Amino acid sequence: MAAMVRNGFTKDERLLNGFRHPDLPEPVFMTMTIQANGYWGALKAVLESLKQNQAENTRR
Repeated sequence: MAAMVRNGFTKDERLLNGFRHPDLPEPVFMTMTIQANGYWGALKAVLESLKQNQAENTRR
C-alpha cells in the first residue's frame, strides 16, 4: 500500500481493496491484480498501466 501511495494512488474507501489515481479512469483492485501476478508483479503491472495512460494523454 505504501508503494501505491508513493506513486500517487489513493485508497478508495468505497471499494474493497480499490485504489484510484487521477490519471486512470478506472479504479485499480489490487487483490485481483495480486492474485493474478503476485505482489511485485501487481505493482509493476499497475505502474505500467499508469505510465501508458499518461503517455497517451500527453500525446493528445
